[in-house]
Amino acid sequence: MIPNETSRNPVVDHRVEIRDYSMIENLKDAVLVGNWFVFFKSSWLTRSGVDKLLATANIPVTSAPPAIAFRGGKDPLTLPGVHIQPTPLPSSSLVSLTCDKALYRTQRDTVRLLVAAPQAPRTTVKLILRLSGNPYADYPVTLDEYGLALWSMQNLPEGEYEATVHISELSSESITCPSCQAVQTRSSTFCSHCGSALDTTAAKEYTSDVCRFEVAEYRLAPLNADLVEQKLTGNELSYTLHITAFGQPFVGTVEIELQERGQRVGTRKRVSGDDRGNFRGSVELTGAGPYSLNVFAGERTATVALKGSEQARRETVTISELGEVQVLSLLPLPDSEACRNMYVSSERNNTAPFLVRRLIGQEVEIIPRTSSELLRVVVVDPTSGNISESLHEHLQANQPLRLPLPAPYGVVLLGALIEEKAWEGWCAVLRPSELQLSCEAPAEVRPGSRVTITLKTNRAERPVPVQLIVKDQRLVAPSDPQVELAASIKKNLEEWNKLSTTGEVEHQLTDYQGGFAYAAAASPVMFRAMAAPLPPPMAAAPGGPPTMVGGAGPRRGPGRGVVSRAMTGSQIREKGAIELAAADTLAPTAAPAQTLTRVRMQFPEIIYNNIVHVQGEEQVEVKLGDSMTRYSIEAFALDRETLDWQQAEAAIEATQSVYGELTVSPFVRDGDPVLGRLDVGAASGQARVEIRLDDTPLPLFDEAGHPLIADALISSGSVVRFPVRPGALTAIVRDAQSGEADVSERYITEPGKLRHIMRRLRLLTPGDEVTLRSSPDLLELRPMPGLERPFQFFVEGAAKYPFGCIEQTSMKLVAQYTGYITNEANAEAARDYEAAIIAWHKRLKSMYLPQRGFCFYPPEDGGARKTDTHYAPRGVKHLLNLPDSKRSGIKSKVLCELLDDIHMMVKEAATYYKIANPPTKIQDCHDAYKVVVSDASPNEKARAASYVRSRLKERNGQTFVEVPEDQQSYRLWGRAVSTREETAYAAATLFTAKEPADLGLAIAATNFLTAQLNEEGRLYSTVDTAACLVLLLALRDAGVVVSGKAGRVAVNGQEMELGAALAYDGKVESLHCVEGVVAAQMTSEIFEDWSEFQSKLPVEVALERKGRIQKRFKVGDDLELVIRIPSYEPGLIAHVCLPDALARVVGGGQVKRFSLDFCEKNELRVPLAAVGATQLPGEESQNILTRWLKPGNNENTQHWAVIVRNMFKEEQVGNPGLLRVMVE
Repeated sequence: MIPNETSRNPVVDHRVEIRDYSMIENLKDAVLVGNWFVFFKSSWLTRSGVDKLLATANIPVTSAPPAIAFRGGKDPLTLPGVHIQPTPLPSSSLVSLTCDKALYRTQRDTVRLLVAAPQAPRTTVKLILRLSGNPYADYPVTLDEYGLALWSMQNLPEGEYEATVHISELSSESITCPSCQAVQTRSSTFCSHCGSALDTTAAKEYTSDVCRFEVAEYRLAPLNADLVEQKLTGNELSYTLHITAFGQPFVGTVEIELQERGQRVGTRKRVSGDDRGNFRGSVELTGAGPYSLNVFAGERTATVALKGSEQARRETVTISELGEVQVLSLLPLPDSEACRNMYVSSERNNTAPFLVRRLIGQEVEIIPRTSSELLRVVVVDPTSGNISESLHEHLQANQPLRLPLPAPYGVVLLGALIEEKAWEGWCAVLRPSELQLSCEAPAEVRPGSRVTITLKTNRAERPVPVQLIVKDQRLVAPSDPQVELAASIKKNLEEWNKLSTTGEVEHQLTDYQGGFAYAAAASPVMFRAMAAPLPPPMAAAPGGPPTMVGGAGPRRGPGRGVVSRAMTGSQIREKGAIELAAADTLAPTAAPAQTLTRVRMQFPEIIYNNIVHVQGEEQVEVKLGDSMTRYSIEAFALDRETLDWQQAEAAIEATQSVYGELTVSPFVRDGDPVLGRLDVGAASGQARVEIRLDDTPLPLFDEAGHPLIADALISSGSVVRFPVRPGALTAIVRDAQSGEADVSERYITEPGKLRHIMRRLRLLTPGDEVTLRSSPDLLELRPMPGLERPFQFFVEGAAKYPFGCIEQTSMKLVAQYTGYITNEANAEAARDYEAAIIAWHKRLKSMYLPQRGFCFYPPEDGGARKTDTHYAPRGVKHLLNLPDSKRSGIKSKVLCELLDDIHMMVKEAATYYKIANPPTKIQDCHDAYKVVVSDASPNEKARAASYVRSRLKERNGQTFVEVPEDQQSYRLWGRAVSTREETAYAAATLFTAKEPADLGLAIAATNFLTAQLNEEGRLYSTVDTAACLVLLLALRDAGVVVSGKAGRVAVNGQEMELGAALAYDGKVESLHCVEGVVAAQMTSEIFEDWSEFQSKLPVEVALERKGRIQKRFKVGDDLELVIRIPSYEPGLIAHVCLPDALARVVGGGQVKRFSLDFCEKNELRVPLAAVGATQLPGEESQNILTRWLKPGNNENTQHWAVIVRNMFKEEQVGNPGLLRVMVE
């Protein structure tokens, strides 16, 4: 290659490959190169010398006309001395991941995430879930023919979650060089920049933006806030909120604070509203976001999500400088036009030779401001990569040019020759949605009613999938599919903005310092035709597939159809109507005869979330919850054929003529000064109220604290106060004239006392018996048909264990492998486990250090590539329990390869960590187990079995291994975890050795372990859980547990075959084993009391306001909870249970119990709000309430609890004891 020695202004563009500068030097400005076009003036052929060459060969030469070539096509452009590779077009990846609310109740709510990727139908994507910043789980999710999937998750542990979707796609026209990261076309064999070979089969991978939500315990206040208007000017966002309570405008003053990712920003502002409930204010958005507004009206709070407020979304991007500089944002701008949740605003005018005024429309109108010799227009569809080129000659000024646009948007590129000068420009134009969607529902109904929602589209010829959500409006979602798809478009437009310019083109070929072509083009051309005829107008939806009519969900032909849906939440407690007779404290009225009144006790917040296929019109029937609230109806329709989407909203006010709406804290310490709130409404204007706690009438007070006499008439719209204690709370409100009544219930527990339902396995040998009377906690006994059901439950719990360091990752791999081999007959379950093994193997591989063991966390999660010597050896020991492909016996080729790869890594790591396999010396029960499953001699296996027999001891009717304090596992994990680990390996050793005399001892040790399973179906730590997995596998392989007719039991004293006992439909009071080893399930109600945990970790807890520690606050104060530990240690989690007076306000709820990871820090700071008083109002009220307080609590304080626990070490607990707070 002849070097460039004449460049005026060197330009680096590795797609312009100069092969001979001497050949192009004479061209000078006859050929100019822009970002997207190459311009040939009329003199280019003469200056190139090609005309002389042609004349020498007696080839007729005519003058060459000026021309413009587009650089963004698929074919390279070859000229004498230069080869120009096509510039890849920035492609758009439309992907959305959204949740239906930001806050979910612990152990009760189902988390539902919608994946929308219309460009990837029938694709399996990976849903990645992180808890407190650590990997929690990966799920393979298959999209339907529309590119949609609604994924559900239950029983997630408390904490803050982040979800993303990862999609691989082969259809992209461009690939990235792995060596230099230069973008290349997929047709290239070698990188034009560095010469590296390219893998043209590599998939394009992209990941959705993060979807955040939290699992916690919370309460909702009777307050609704809607964002009705917003506008972003610079960094200032002005807003208008409409605030209501029980369907009526809230009048008065509120305080509003700005939150960023759950942290308070700045100070609260007092805002006064008008008589229609409208409140106007402004905030400064200067951080990364996302943001939300918290509204405080005394003890009542509400949250408004500012969707699209992330910095990357709200900051403007210039999408046109054609006559006007126009910018786009996901927040409304001054004088902006809206399209698909994007806002376009004009900033200023300029003198560009072409003008495009409207950037929203079905076509683009280009107005020349001056005459041009030649204009090439390229319309690009970034979602498909399709382009439409048109060439226009001798264009006169003010002669508009109109071209059609693709949906959902197009990028328009202009290249022009004007008076022998080259010019190029660009703009993006949004095409409005042509899909119409409406959502109709009754405006007002009674709580608990069944309502019909009608969905309509203008697509009567084919079904359109619509996600329909009906939920309590108070719980906000951080985003929605329309916002997420808009964010995808904005990302793509930012790429176009970086690659495109508007203005005169001056760069000559001699200015370029391009790269050398390492591989010749397959079919070089002199250059492409420059004056091709205009192509036909672009179709509105190019490349659309045939009509799809498959998929799950209800469908109807054109016209009306009815789909019945009723969602009232899982595990609904059924209770019949109760008869409300006139109580002794209520005076008789002239009301009609007594009627049965339904008790309002079911308060689900997500009433419905499903995908409905609407062909023209569809109806869905749902049953509302019992709350007096406003329900929002959110519908999102996606038409993949035209790549179009639309969103519609409606609302239902759930109200009734008589109501009593309870607002109480879920946690109250017995004796604390806590007053509940009852909002009363009655059609007649007056009502009588009775509130009972465990059937005991409570004293009532008005909002000012004055006592109310029994049977007093209370005005509608009033607030009634009453003392609150743990127990079942029932409120009865009866209209004074009609007698119509409303009854609602709540259940209250003490802070730090958590109720769990445990289902545990117990093995019974002949002569063993269990009875309901044996323990006051037992709720149910039932025989089991073998081990499969409890075994699956344990495996699922182990596989869902949160976080993912090297030790936890190893345990999860063992659990996933166990799940796979026990579900090989269930193709769907086996496929899910196989996908999880592949994902977690990849994670294990990322922590592997050849010849140096493993690091603690993967580098992509912030871990250092440094050998870990604390947790990694334990992870290696877990993985040594996995077989290689030959011993596994599984048929999956993929899993066999992974098992062999794991075996290779673990074998090498075991050598590095000096872990003998099998052990040469038995030092613990894990060593003994590895000996009995190895190829050791019979004598060695017998010695291993003898070792564990000597370690198993019986103490107080329980059989377990006593771990001495000098044993390594005791020092690493503490007594409880190491005891369970050793006991599990001891029992597994005996089951594997298969000595009949050891059966009773092994079963006794197994029962010791299964009695300690937690509510999530696993043991406390990954260490003892991994050991218990090995035990259950050994127990399963031993085949000692009977099923069906193979065993005999006595149920309630009546002897029968096990099969008959399994079919017994009565209540089992006692279960006696007569023959065989029988599995029994024991369901218990267990209360976890934080106050019983002994503190072994120093923890400092304080409440701060404006940087100063305080113990007394006022209602409405903003404060911070500060939790400090001496130093960070992996696995430390803070658990907080707040009193009635304090709340963490996020996601629309007042969060009362939550868990937070220290995330490698020794301090946590959590914004809180004082939402209630701890002082009882008035001296008279104080005297009446004294009998409700325990002696000694005269300080007007409420109790709350904080503990810090280590997920690895059960005994490592930081417990400062019950804390107190005073709020005036």
